[in-house]
Amino acid sequence: MNTVKKIILACIGLAVFSTSMAQEKKIYRWVDKSGKVHISDQLPPEANDQARQEYSAKTGSLKNSVAPQQSAQAQELARKQAEEKAYYLDQAEMIKRTERGLLSNYSTEQDLQGAFDERADLIQQSIVSTKASIQSLRAILLSTLTELNGQELNGQALPKTKIDELQKSHALILKQSAKLVRLNSDYVAMQLETAETLEKFRQSKSGQTIPTQSDAGIANSADTQQNPSKP
Repeated sequence: MNTVKKIILACIGLAVFSTSMAQEKKIYRWVDKSGKVHISDQLPPEANDQARQEYSAKTGSLKNSVAPQQSAQAQELARKQAEEKAYYLDQAEMIKRTERGLLSNYSTEQDLQGAFDERADLIQQSIVSTKASIQSLRAILLSTLTELNGQELNGQALPKTKIDELQKSHALILKQSAKLVRLNSDYVAMQLETAETLEKFRQSKSGQTIPTQSDAGIANSADTQQNPSKP
């Protein structure tokens, strides 16, 4: 048998094998959303996302088990729940490290309070300094405005240097005002942090574990995963 015949026969054999494979029928078994069991050699489109078993129509043996496919919305929800759980776990671990650090770095509540008092004093000093800077800049701005107004009333040309000075003072006032808002916010946040940290210190000293928002978040996340319909 020459080479050409061998190739032809091989191609014929491959075609027959492929055809027989393509024609091999399957029996599908699945449960619809209402709980009804279906067994058929045809899989309807609405069952594509359902978990199912695929059997050989010839031998009756199980060929494949297909897991249910999650919708895009369900996949996104699962991803967000996983991220939320990881975040709360990270927060819980950070809190534990903080509590261990409190016990190792401060022997008494007075020492811890003193550390916070030092931070509070620094913020207060910055607030006082920023307020003084704003007052000084406003005085310069008012003086420049008065000078330019007088020159304009006298019909004199307004010097570009004075206009630039006016714009610069205005920009600095806005910048310092934003800084003052941030400092006041930092001071309030530090007061809340002080109260919370002191309470954690007392609890740690007494050997108790403090329920935290992170702990509550983990519990809520787990409950949501077990009961998706629960608000």
